[in-house]
Amino acid sequence: MALHPELLDRPPSEGARTVVLAFLAEARERAGRMGDPGDEEGLHDFRVSVRRLRSALRAWRDVLGGAVRDKDLRRLRRVARATGEARDAEVLLAWIAGAAEELPPAHRAAAEWLSRRLAPQAGRSDLSSTVERFVEAAGSLSRRLKHERPPPSRETFGEAIAARIRDQVAAVKSWLSRVETPADAPLAHRARIEGKRLRYLLEPLRDTPGAESAGAVKSLKRFQDLLGELNDALVAGEVIRAARHDAEAERMREEEPGHGPGLRPGLLALELRAERHAAATYERLRREVLSDKGSDSLDPALAVADALVANAARHGPESPESRHLLDSLPPGARDWPDAVEEEAGWLPDSAGREGFRLLHGGSGDRFFREIASGSGTRRGAVREPVEAATFEAYWPLTEGRRLRRVRRIDPSGSGWRVDEYLDRSLALAVGPADADLPGWLERVAVRDVSGERAYRDEVIARRPPRG
Repeated sequence: MALHPELLDRPPSEGARTVVLAFLAEARERAGRMGDPGDEEGLHDFRVSVRRLRSALRAWRDVLGGAVRDKDLRRLRRVARATGEARDAEVLLAWIAGAAEELPPAHRAAAEWLSRRLAPQAGRSDLSSTVERFVEAAGSLSRRLKHERPPPSRETFGEAIAARIRDQVAAVKSWLSRVETPADAPLAHRARIEGKRLRYLLEPLRDTPGAESAGAVKSLKRFQDLLGELNDALVAGEVIRAARHDAEAERMREEEPGHGPGLRPGLLALELRAERHAAATYERLRREVLSDKGSDSLDPALAVADALVANAARHGPESPESRHLLDSLPPGARDWPDAVEEEAGWLPDSAGREGFRLLHGGSGDRFFREIASGSGTRRGAVREPVEAATFEAYWPLTEGRRLRRVRRIDPSGSGWRVDEYLDRSLALAVGPADADLPGWLERVAVRDVSGERAYRDEVIARRPPRG
């Protein structure tokens, strides 16, 4: 998936819901592949999707309201556990097959015996009920996410992602700082898990202008692959060691003690290979990651967080006005005498502070240049008339940052106005800061969006026009 830049300006609940629904759709599609025995990557891809989904729910539950329940998280945890054994067996079988190619012929029988021993664990036939339970749970969660209306927030989704990225980087560094010897492999594995959660935060931003995360994701993947390689070698060593003990006990029961070497030499060779590979991988981890506590791998993620915060800052300070989203125009508003149709556009790289306006009226068109100043409750704008030629010279530069609307002023003198946008399905009521909503607006008001950057004019103008 790739997030539209506009989503970064929306409330965290809207962005989080978009991400979670996308991960849900991906996981449901991959669940359908689990019934295909010829799809060698089906189980792996499904498990990755479930991990992404669990990670997103954990990261964004606080902004998704009641749509996410404890029951959802328990169900997904059971799915992850049920598919874990089969996937671990698949990984181990692949490791044994690769190691066996480098063993002497006399030792390969042990690798074949071990593979036959593990093969039933890698089967998917007993996972059909698990997949069915996942699909049912995913459908219920998806319906709730689509209908839940979480409360608004003055924070943007981009700012919320940045905060979570920084927290997750700190978590990874904390676990890495505890890894001092090969015996600390469980701590390294925990760092790997936290790194995956960080990657899942970054992945939706890979093609988002101004906050591209492809480089950060690539750096994290190299770091995680190294930790994964260490974990696989250690797990292989433990499984081979346990299998060797079982094979020796079985041989003692069935044969005379001195009857040939059996599987022991081959299993010992595999075990030694796993130990040596784990030691070599740890040394690479120490040299490439632990020496600077993962800074080379993690700093690109922090750069993405910085870009998200800078992007929010570039859009300027909050408006002092009170703004409410409407589902339709108030009754009689179309008959108000004081109405003006206007087109507005903002210059690139001006952070929404400089733009041009064209006002259409009965006495002809009027052209203005507008420059915002101040911030918060002191924010204002200097508007000066310009010649048509000046307007026409600058107007092409506002391409992609324009809007068209009709602005209607309440004739009662309340200070409220209604903006009906003509190039998109949107209507807003705008009034004095912190003012109470007039009675004539209450029937059509959806919610207060005063603190939401997504409903400021210069941000609205960056959205693609639509009917």
